[in-house]
Amino acid sequence: FTFIAMDVLHPCVYLWTVSNKFSAEDAKKMTCMQKLTSTKWWKSCLATAILNETTTNIFRYVAPVYNFMLPLLVYYNAVFGVSGGFTLVAVGAGH
Repeated sequence: FTFIAMDVLHPCVYLWTVSNKFSAEDAKKMTCMQKLTSTKWWKSCLATAILNETTTNIFRYVAPVYNFMLPLLVYYNAVFGVSGGFTLVAVGAGH
């Protein structure tokens, strides 16, 4: 799970689920098997899990901490340097 994933996950989930018109009343009418095979139900679950205030706040505060800690973590393990270099090239320095 990287900074790029956090930056992309939230808007993509919103775009995937914005047109989903699935209410709690619809869910009550469905059986368990119908829910498991319904894309509307899965989209609703995904939107509920990602598009809430708690997850948004986690993304808001974890991303800057990640950018601050990454140069320090390079001294611990060189893999963080590779990840940071990829992030810098892929996203850009001004992001």
